[in-house]
Amino acid sequence: MPAESFAVFGKALRDQRRGLVFWAVGLALVTLMYTSSFDPDKVTDDAGGLQKALSFDDLATGPGFLRATVLGMIAPLLLLVFVTISGARAVAGEEETGLLDLYLAQPVERGRLLMQRFAATCLAVAGFALILLAELAVLDSALDMGVGFGNLLVTVIGLALLVITFASVAFSTGAVTGRRTLTLGVTAGYGAFAFVVNALASQSESLEPLKYLSAFHYYLGGNPLREGFSPGMLVLVAAPAVLLGIGLARFRSRDLNV
Repeated sequence: MPAESFAVFGKALRDQRRGLVFWAVGLALVTLMYTSSFDPDKVTDDAGGLQKALSFDDLATGPGFLRATVLGMIAPLLLLVFVTISGARAVAGEEETGLLDLYLAQPVERGRLLMQRFAATCLAVAGFALILLAELAVLDSALDMGVGFGNLLVTVIGLALLVITFASVAFSTGAVTGRRTLTLGVTAGYGAFAFVVNALASQSESLEPLKYLSAFHYYLGGNPLREGFSPGMLVLVAAPAVLLGIGLARFRSRDLNV
């Protein structure tokens, strides 16, 4: 297959290379800062319902600590910001500035442009996940957190799938609407909804049914840091495919905003 077939993919990575280094270093430093504060002798007394929902009542164990901090909150939310910005810029942002029209004036099919830019974002997420996995594996052993590499691997893969799901929301919304601000709002709004509902569903009967709309539920609902793989994670494989398919179909058929 000629190299030109992957030109959009390569350019998308080159255009982000400095930003990717910044995000990778930042993620690694934040992970080190929080994980190194793990204290197995710390006991949380009288934890309330919300604290239990966020695993703040289990900070003295490695799985509970990582779920409450790095893998349950910090890394997902940081990477949500990354894919929200990247996804909004990839199609909708360049459509609003007129750059997308220039790209499509070249022999580049709309579907290929969308899919290769999405693939570049997925590769970046996979790179972040590898850095996170390597760092946490070392810290798990050094701090005697008792998580185990197998459970860490499953959880970090789940995290990558979670973030790719958010990326598919951003890319699909941008492809359907061509509006950067709307894409930012929809993706960030769904991310906030998914996080809050997953945290509060166990504390409220009225919110319980909504947990099935939360990507976080399929990521953490099976307690992967203790139990390993859960079949629910497969939803995070199917959802991006469906969302991207919707975005792709609309992007190919609609007129660009000018």
